[in-house]
Amino acid sequence: MSVAAQRELDLLERLVKQDAKAFSELYNLYIRKMYVYALSIVKSPMLAEDISHDTFVKLWENAAGVQTDRSLQSYLYTLTKNLALNTIRRASRETWISDEIISSALATSEDGLQFTERRETSDIIKTAIAQLPAQRRIIYDLCRNHGYSYKQAAEKLGIKDTTVNSQMVKALRTIREFMVRNGALVLMIFYKI
Repeated sequence: MSVAAQRELDLLERLVKQDAKAFSELYNLYIRKMYVYALSIVKSPMLAEDISHDTFVKLWENAAGVQTDRSLQSYLYTLTKNLALNTIRRASRETWISDEIISSALATSEDGLQFTERRETSDIIKTAIAQLPAQRRIIYDLCRNHGYSYKQAAEKLGIKDTTVNSQMVKALRTIREFMVRNGALVLMIFYKI
């Protein structure tokens, strides 16, 4: 067994016993690798940093169950990948995540005209949403911006989930029509409308 492998094994055995110093050493040894790996998946420095830190939070929370006969690096890569994929899944429910991913991806490839078009499209979408009837706007906000399922939104508002469904269909149709009337179809795909 190599010196590095023996050192990792010693640190793992200490980690299982909740040794904070061993955790700190493992953190310093692997944090950069987990950040780079998370960044390769989510393409956002801010989200990659959160994911890499969450990886080590999970490691600490599950320290007692870590198997010392397996590669810690493989375990951390798997944990990081799962957290990154969960973040991407959450992006479909929480718009701030998808906005962060989009802005990070666009920041590296967007010229001035594209930036202006995206900003104008965003403003038109906000205007369209603001013109929705109050109940429809509330339903849209709960489902699109706060990650509620149709059923959860219905329970929160005390209405049927079929009502939420029909109101979302009408909201999306109204927003699309507003965008067509205002010539703002540039980034509709990014907003999943």
